Amino acid sequence: MSAPPVDENEAEELSAGGRLVAFVTENWTLKVAALVVSLVLYVVLHGGGESMRTLEVDLIRGPEKDATKVLLTQIPPRVHVTVQGPRSLIDDLANPLDAISLDLNGQPTVIRLEEYSLKLPPGVRKVSVNPSALNLRWDTRVTKRLKVDPTWSASPEGLVVKGAWTVTPATVMLTGPRSRIDPIQELKSTTVELKDRPVGSHIQSVFIDIGAAGLIDGNVTVEPDQVEVRFELVSETKTRTFANVPVLLLKGKGVTLRPRAVSVVVTCPPKKADELKEDAVVPKIDLEALGADFAKKGPEETDVKVDVPGCSEVVVSPPRVAITR
Repeated sequence: MSAPPVDENEAEELSAGGRLVAFVTENWTLKVAALVVSLVLYVVLHGGGESMRTLEVDLIRGPEKDATKVLLTQIPPRVHVTVQGPRSLIDDLANPLDAISLDLNGQPTVIRLEEYSLKLPPGVRKVSVNPSALNLRWDTRVTKRLKVDPTWSASPEGLVVKGAWTVTPATVMLTGPRSRIDPIQELKSTTVELKDRPVGSHIQSVFIDIGAAGLIDGNVTVEPDQVEVRFELVSETKTRTFANVPVLLLKGKGVTLRPRAVSVVVTCPPKKADELKEDAVVPKIDLEALGADFAKKGPEETDVKVDVPGCSEVVVSPPRVAITR
């Protein structure tokens, strides 16, 4: 008997089935391996569920092309970023994340940190940034020449700095934001140390103390940053004035003095000046020492003498008086 004829539709179905079997069985080992890898990845990524974590991100100031402008706002060293994703990936993230370089060109008034991209693995996404934005203030950079005055430590006992000290250079250049520089009228040096120095001339190099002017914020520079102070230490003195002190006429009778009283200014060590009594300050004239013929033909002037032991200077005013016999 001959085989029954095969229907054309059945033949096409048998052919399609053969192709499917061939597709499944062809390179079946590779297909099984790919399926296993996919299952493993799925288990790894999703087996632990979703997780969130807050990490630190350092902020780096990018270059600023306009040297005439200066940023007044302090950029925080870092921000906090919250991310979300598979727990296994979240737990493996390094802390801190890669730094963000801030674009400061054009002097922006606001930097929106949430718009900056972060280097995150696939499947991990950024949720929030704290703070999300930075408000910035800018100012014009200016330079100003200012005088420098020294700052002195306590003087050694019994000594003081003589007034004729010098600073070299006498002025320095201060550069920074106009709003900070304009109010400053002079600068101080750091402390010139006087302890244990003897009487005489001295030289000391000291830094400019911009901190005393409240300018330590990273936006202000000074050039040069050191000056040389030349000074002299001298013995400490104190001045006292004795007014209307009568002039004592030695070995003289029947004579007239004009004026009869003078003012005496004495300069002594402080302790000596404080202890000095008025009766120890005696302006006098020795008529006998002037000679027998002095002032016989009319009034003559002579110096008034005052001797105050222990004092470095004695000044009489007026220094001369007229004598009439």
